Amino acid sequence: MKRTFSKNVGRVAEDLELGLEENMIIVHYKKGEYEKSARLLKTEAEPLKNRLESFLAENNVSDELKTEVAVYLEEAGNQKGKEWADSASSLLKALSLYMVFALVIAISVFIGYISGDFLDGYFGLYPVFTLLGLGVGLALGGFSAYTIALKYFWPYSKKRRKSQVTGAEATKEWPVIDVDMMEVRKAVRKFSDELPKGVYRTILVNEDNSIDFSQLVHILGGIPSKKYYMSRETYDLFEEAEKDIPVEMDKVQRAVDLYVKEKREYPMLPFDPSRRVNYYQLLKDRYLKEPPKIEFYITDCDGLISHKKPAKTQG
Repeated sequence: MKRTFSKNVGRVAEDLELGLEENMIIVHYKKGEYEKSARLLKTEAEPLKNRLESFLAENNVSDELKTEVAVYLEEAGNQKGKEWADSASSLLKALSLYMVFALVIAISVFIGYISGDFLDGYFGLYPVFTLLGLGVGLALGGFSAYTIALKYFWPYSKKRRKSQVTGAEATKEWPVIDVDMMEVRKAVRKFSDELPKGVYRTILVNEDNSIDFSQLVHILGGIPSKKYYMSRETYDLFEEAEKDIPVEMDKVQRAVDLYVKEKREYPMLPFDPSRRVNYYQLLKDRYLKEPPKIEFYITDCDGLISHKKPAKTQG
């Protein structure tokens, strides 16, 4: 579940993108050239609104946006009950369909058995016709169940395949264009806003962390002439020269999240002004298999890591 909130403060645009995942709240705030992201862990005891309060206050989010976010989070909390009802309804529908299949097969087998038993009694050839009737009944029942399943599932499957083929053909017609990081970032956000509930922008990321631009051509107006990369864990974007960073970043972010969950503290040395991730702690407890080649730093947004060294520690 995700939502984007936007306001114009004078001539400056203010945007807040909020994603509610199963155990995490992902938030990205942008005001003019200023940007900030955070990953906030959900807790059963604390309302969603309270988890965001510190982030909104630290980044001076406008009162208008705060109000909209508060209303949305309250609705999201109420939505949880509705989702349980929808899940139960879907389960009942699936069970009903399975019961129909079972009933059709059972009736067919029963009719086949009765018919075969009758013929065996009439001709005195028991159990020849009984076995034959059971086989015919089972075959007819299976065929009937298959026909019913085809009626319900084939239109959806056919429509999905047609959509995939059409999308692939349409992709070939798009021109190759030059785009910069800002244009890619805007396209990714717009794509994220258009996704259905429960689907996240990580579907854009290929195995090598490159972005699948075939899903963004309708927004960009073409296929970029060069590759861009994205971290699955932080959503940070990178150019070709930095393609190794998102791979390492995802490994370290997952290790940091697990370490914090189990140890209730960040894996970094006390009083380290740069808040650098201490790989020794992660390696010792086997959260990492090998030390990364890139240094990462823990930001002040609930354990979200960054490859950029904090400005205050730079010489």
